[in-house]
Amino acid sequence: MKHNIITIIVLIIALSSCNTYQYTSRRVDVEKQNIAVSPTIVDVKVDYNKRVNETSKRCKTKQEAMEEARYLAITNNKIDVVVDPIVKVEYRLYRYQVTLTGFAGYYVNSRSLYDDIREIKDISKEDIEKYLILHRPEILQYMNEKGDVINFYQTTK
Repeated sequence: MKHNIITIIVLIIALSSCNTYQYTSRRVDVEKQNIAVSPTIVDVKVDYNKRVNETSKRCKTKQEAMEEARYLAITNNKIDVVVDPIVKVEYRLYRYQVTLTGFAGYYVNSRSLYDDIREIKDISKEDIEKYLILHRPEILQYMNEKGDVINFYQTTK
């Protein structure tokens, strides 16, 4: 009987002990000081021939499992971002496991927001409208008769 109790205690300790990891995504934190950060714009080059597929370990929360799968996808595949990700979430034995599948994305053509605005400034309004008609026609509903983009929250008269 004593042997059974010790075995049960050892099993409980073994099953409850585990490693805990925390994964994060990229971000920029700047304290409220006299530091101005210029927004950076990048283009993403998508490699549709390189599929990314990673699975997290079993985690206590769904969020931890999602972050681990995203972290593993980026670091194991040496990419900058997972493009068009889909996820499979499994919940068994009080643990979450996430499988993430997507395409490899790489940051290219980084520039400041101000450089991007200078480039766009030289493009005619007609060329922008032609582009929108071909590629993003849903945005045209937010333009008035003059071609100016109006506030999405305003109602037109």
